[in-house]
Amino acid sequence: MNVLAASVASLGAMTRRSGWEALDIASFVGEGVRAVGQYHASARRYALRTLTRQIRFTIVGATPLVVALGAMIGGVVIAQAQAFGIKFGLSKSLGDLLSTLIIRELGPLFTAIIVVGRSGTAIVTELATAKVLGEITALESAGLDPMQVIVMPRIIACAIGVAVLTVYFDVAALVGGLGATWWLAHLPPADFLASLRVAVSESDLGRVLIKALAAGTGIGTICCWAGLRAGHSPSTIPQSVTRGTVRSLGYVFILAALFALGHASAARR
Repeated sequence: MNVLAASVASLGAMTRRSGWEALDIASFVGEGVRAVGQYHASARRYALRTLTRQIRFTIVGATPLVVALGAMIGGVVIAQAQAFGIKFGLSKSLGDLLSTLIIRELGPLFTAIIVVGRSGTAIVTELATAKVLGEITALESAGLDPMQVIVMPRIIACAIGVAVLTVYFDVAALVGGLGATWWLAHLPPADFLASLRVAVSESDLGRVLIKALAAGTGIGTICCWAGLRAGHSPSTIPQSVTRGTVRSLGYVFILAALFALGHASAARR
């Protein structure tokens, strides 16, 4: 009985804590919207510099990893599906399989995970350290809004970064899948591309970009929130990094599930 009561109390505490965090993030988003609507001219130069630096770090630095992972996953998916395709006479549907699994679903998901692990953790660490060292207070004392100078540029950079890297990932996956189908299934590239043209529509590409932009925006927002909510002790920095990483990954998986359910519902109509 005591164990059951303790479990219920723990669940209630976790639910209450999650609710407060959700309200705090919503308040943080409201502060960001208000900051965008009242952008001061003195903050634009600093914001542009932050945006450029964050885009360079998010996109340029992660491109080799994203391209290599995309090509490898494209080849692995086709290699695993090749035996079943040959057995059931579905070789010419491998392009459809690749587009469904990778372009629509796995591409944005894997790209977002890479951005969380690489750029998201860096953002939380940088902002939490700035909070501990008093740099955030110094910005406010200088008349600069931290939301305008260091938060919004990073959110925009994450959104652009995930979208661009998703395109790189999908292209690399298609190239890897094309090579795998030609080598393993002996399927001519023309047949693979023909099945791909049938499987992928313009609406699919638009949905992928929307999903990538939504994922990047959420990652940037949650990581900036976690960094700025750090305490004034250095010991709170790793705690903020863990909080930002876990919350961002949870957001990415929930977003992927919602888009998958939405696509399945639309397909049944």
